[in-house]
Amino acid sequence: MPAARRQYEVVSVSLPRDLVKRANAVIPKARRSRVITSMLTAFLDSVSRKQLERDYAAYYSQRSAREAEEERDLLADWKLSDEEAWGILEKEEASRRRKAG
Repeated sequence: MPAARRQYEVVSVSLPRDLVKRANAVIPKARRSRVITSMLTAFLDSVSRKQLERDYAAYYSQRSAREAEEERDLLADWKLSDEEAWGILEKEEASRRRKAG
């Protein structure tokens, strides 16, 4: 069975002239496209994170006081103290030492 061909789309992006000049001056030509791609990817990720934050804010602003209180109570039931968390980690480390030793 032949391997599935990857399909690509070409995306054209206009960048500010100053950014391109700086990239040309600072980044070696062989790496330039990877650096710019990485920067654009990080930007797009931040845009989607901001949208997700707005969606969560909208969701939480529409909840009733009872729903919010129920969630706070649930979170309080599951809240670990620092002491409990360190205790869990110490148990795991002790268990690993016994297995390795």
